[in-house]
Amino acid sequence: MIAMPGYNLWPSDELRQLRADFPDYLVFERQDEQGRPRFIATRTPPNAPGAADLVITADAAEMRDKLSRQPTTPPLPRRGGERS
Repeated sequence: MIAMPGYNLWPSDELRQLRADFPDYLVFERQDEQGRPRFIATRTPPNAPGAADLVITADAAEMRDKLSRQPTTPPLPRRGGERS
């Protein structure tokens, strides 16, 4: 079996919360060569104008701060009216 350094099968509570709070991004945690954590988020389509496609931070609090300042994808309009 090949192991991938820094890849956790069971994400931390803070990582799970980031994923729940920012569904427009795929958020994961890795470790650099010295074992320091790195939080990485990649944008999922459709992209909101002006939103970052890639965000890398040293900790979860910094990731939360950066993602909270990103534009979000506007929700799709709801269909109204009665069925015929």
